[in-house]
Amino acid sequence: MTNTLLDKTTGCIQNLEQRISHIQFLTGNSLKVIAVLTMVIDHLCKIVLQWLLSNYWGAMVDNGQMSWEQFQQIDNFIRFDLQSIGTIAFPLFCFLLAEGFQYTRNRKKYVGLMLVFALISEIPFDIGFFSSYSLMEGTFPFYWEYQNVFFTLFLGLLTLVFLERLSCKSEIRTEKIKSVILQVICVAALALVAELIRCDYGMQGILFIAVFYVCRNHRIYQVLLFLLAYMGATGNQPPLCTLLACLLILLYNGKRGKLKLKYFFYVFYPAHILVLYLIQIGLGKYLL
Repeated sequence: MTNTLLDKTTGCIQNLEQRISHIQFLTGNSLKVIAVLTMVIDHLCKIVLQWLLSNYWGAMVDNGQMSWEQFQQIDNFIRFDLQSIGTIAFPLFCFLLAEGFQYTRNRKKYVGLMLVFALISEIPFDIGFFSSYSLMEGTFPFYWEYQNVFFTLFLGLLTLVFLERLSCKSEIRTEKIKSVILQVICVAALALVAELIRCDYGMQGILFIAVFYVCRNHRIYQVLLFLLAYMGATGNQPPLCTLLACLLILLYNGKRGKLKLKYFFYVFYPAHILVLYLIQIGLGKYLL
């Protein structure tokens, strides 16, 4: 009876995947552009708008130029509306990383490039998000307590390399079990490393990337397992914008797209953080 139920469930999911395939229209480039735009909104909030809240609008409240209610409305709009949009970005980047790993011709170059840009992006990241802390601690322009998302993606790629190498091609049951155990240990170990070095998103990032890779041949399973991983890692139900990210993944058609955006994100990530930081500096000189 259990096997019958499992077969029916599998059949239903396969049927659903077939139906979804007829309406999939988003290319990899489309997902990348959406991820970049939503990331910019998130970083705009954290680097510029949060600074304005603390240093400008907060001062207006103190001087009686703005009511506390107005300040709270702005604060809630930034934190609960704009930053919520920003949560779309990371699941898409994790999914695209797992997709890219499957199709890249040179795995070593892919992993190496991610590490190089992790190192390049660290100073812009530290300056953009943590300059006030590093100035207090006397470590400017470095902030050693938190690392940029490229380190997370680098560790995620290493996880995929190990998962691939530890995959079992044998039909022997004991060999398959041994392979799965080693893969789980590998994911756990690299998730621990992500937490220890305190890179952006930490173990969540490693889990999400691993999930998208393990279920790479079944889009619905990818989304379902991602949502389970999200709830397990955060202890929370996925918010609306995370569910929207899942919908976008379901609408991915498996094609790269016409535009060549292979290296765009690598350069854009540190560059846009520096630009937002310069905007913050400019606003400080103009408004204060």
